[in-house]
Amino acid sequence: PTQPGHKGVPGTGIIRVHHQSTTVGYPRMLRYLPRPLRWLRYRPQKNGAAVLRLLTMRLPILTILTACTLSASVPAKGTEILWDRYGVPHIIAPNHASLFYAYGYAQMEAHAELLVRLYAQSRGRGTEYYGNLESSVREGGQSYLETDRWVRVNGLPERAKLWSTQQTPAFRDLLDAFAAGLNAWAAKHRDALSAPARAALPLTVEDVLAHSLRVIHYDWLTSRGKVDQMVKLGTADEVHGSNGWAIASSKSASGNALLLSNSHLPWGDMHTYFEVHLQAPGVNSSGAVWVGFPALRLCFNDRLGWAQTTNAVDGADLYRLTLRGEGYVLDGQVKRFETERQVIKVKGAPDVPVLIRRTVHGPVVVENNGVTASLRVSGLDRPRMLEQLWRMGLAQNLKEFEQAMHMVHLPLFNTMYADRDGHILYLYNGSVPVRKQGDRKFWAGMVPGDNSSLIWNQVHPYEELPRVVDPPSGFVQNCNDPPWTSAYPMLLDPAKFAPYMAAPSGMGPRAQRSTRILSEAKKMTFDDLRAAKLSTHVEMADHFADALIDAAQRHGSSRAKQAAEILAHWDRQAEADSDGTFLFYRFLQQAGANFGAVGGFAVKADDHQPLTTPRGFADPAKAAAALDAVAAKLESEYGSLHVKWGDVIRLRRATLDLPANGAPSLMGSIRTINPGPFAGGKAEAVHGDTYAAIVEFGPTVRAEALLSYGNWSRAGSKHVEDQLPLVAKKVMRPVWRTRQEIEANLESRLVF
Repeated sequence: PTQPGHKGVPGTGIIRVHHQSTTVGYPRMLRYLPRPLRWLRYRPQKNGAAVLRLLTMRLPILTILTACTLSASVPAKGTEILWDRYGVPHIIAPNHASLFYAYGYAQMEAHAELLVRLYAQSRGRGTEYYGNLESSVREGGQSYLETDRWVRVNGLPERAKLWSTQQTPAFRDLLDAFAAGLNAWAAKHRDALSAPARAALPLTVEDVLAHSLRVIHYDWLTSRGKVDQMVKLGTADEVHGSNGWAIASSKSASGNALLLSNSHLPWGDMHTYFEVHLQAPGVNSSGAVWVGFPALRLCFNDRLGWAQTTNAVDGADLYRLTLRGEGYVLDGQVKRFETERQVIKVKGAPDVPVLIRRTVHGPVVVENNGVTASLRVSGLDRPRMLEQLWRMGLAQNLKEFEQAMHMVHLPLFNTMYADRDGHILYLYNGSVPVRKQGDRKFWAGMVPGDNSSLIWNQVHPYEELPRVVDPPSGFVQNCNDPPWTSAYPMLLDPAKFAPYMAAPSGMGPRAQRSTRILSEAKKMTFDDLRAAKLSTHVEMADHFADALIDAAQRHGSSRAKQAAEILAHWDRQAEADSDGTFLFYRFLQQAGANFGAVGGFAVKADDHQPLTTPRGFADPAKAAAALDAVAAKLESEYGSLHVKWGDVIRLRRATLDLPANGAPSLMGSIRTINPGPFAGGKAEAVHGDTYAAIVEFGPTVRAEALLSYGNWSRAGSKHVEDQLPLVAKKVMRPVWRTRQEIEANLESRLVF
């Protein structure tokens, strides 16, 4: 009854089930019924309908439908959630369905309000339950109405319903169990939920899928903001970031492979991570994923693990339409728009009508300033994304891991892999469309929408994606740079891949810092890995600080010379007590992208010298003048040029307000902290290091982790802020995986 088209035939004991596809098989149909009702006779009919006749009972149809509605998975007896003293759940279950049930239950325990709101937004009904609220800067700044409109226009609820019918039966059962766990917590703790959250209950598998679509396909792969950038600038800047390293046994001092997983994201809303440890037959996985997801994205088990960074796969294209009459032109012919009218209900305000227009390319998402454009997103026909993540976590060796990756249902993310056998792998993973023409630049902005040959329908298979296994250097890394430098010295030749596959060149400062650390190290220990992860060294200072000091001394004012003197004594770190970091940060902001505001680089980026270019200033006098302007502003705002980094960049969460360490991404520090808007001369960290883990794959896995903003968002919980002091102290915490370790650090226990 939760599926469209389920109808009972009164008085007959027959349930008639209508499906959107005639290819839906008998077992899948039965999956929507409680197990006691699955002894049925199947008789297919026309138009995808079928009659399921009860063989052993003739009950009133209302009784049957009620049983279907109320039936829910329950975990096997003895299923446990053990919460450790950092609020991380260790879920132990005798089977996979019970594991997913308890995992859903645990997510609600820590994040119920956030999770329900995110699901409501993924339905396109956020304003209906919550009103037209304005998101905070931390959450992206969009109103709920804008979010609802974006979700509706792109058809996420409808796509989620379709995806729910396209899961494999085994994994669909796990999704059902996860949703049942979510709802079980909500039923038990209903009074703990806000009125809007209660109104959004119950939660469904379709909610899970719509939320995963919204996060992956319509925030990471594309977003409203990226669409706007593509229209205005012809390119889409990447707002997500991460670091990922895999170190082979040949480069490890212990002979055990090492892994660094380190995500940089906004500290809140849909990007909030939830850390968990999952144990069941064939499963012993630790890691993290966004709140509301049922499968881990950053994960390690007893034998292997992987890190992921965003790779800016061009998996979404804007087609500029040529309008004529009531339609648009395609191959010289006028085609009519497919139209649909929907209504967005707004709590406490009038309804908002939405006219949705679709073309053969996709929905119309741009209609302003004489520009009309449709959006086409890859991977929408690949519905088993969550199952792929689950299968990756079940893998026990490189072969099994690559079998999972062969699915290519996860539409983006560089993947760095390491295992107990000492193997490492880098993969430029993604649903990259197969295009008949054009390079990366051609597809970066809007493309002509009147030529059907530009409309793609397939993606490149696994074998055609950039990939490196066990390079001679003994390491792979990625810090959001193109795939070509992920193994260094470079092993991947861009000329051997489709010209639109990835950006042709370019290493950002974090990638340069990353490669420098790994290439200069002979053998790395676990302690070396930790120290490298927590390092606040500023790579951009190595490229430009000396040149800036020289420019100020030769061309600058007396104030610029004073600023240069501070930079000359600066430790080139972003520690809380570093004096010079803030001055240099303000200079980089003043200089602008590629130093365009100060005349550009003296030596431009060179693919043959990726670690030492770009460098210097083409116009040193302009650089000196910019430093003087920055110094004047610091004197005006702070009364001094001596401003310690931690005095102005703060770590704030709940009741805490601590000095920060770590540098913004543009400065090139592995320890990444990005501040929000300044108020009163200070700014709090709102983006950067979120979940970080370092892992050694010995006979027994050794791991440490840190989730900067804590593992709970539930108001009043100590786990909202309990990891922030570790961030301020630059300390990682152990990851407990054995029963003995967990029991020794136990905070609470729930046994089903």
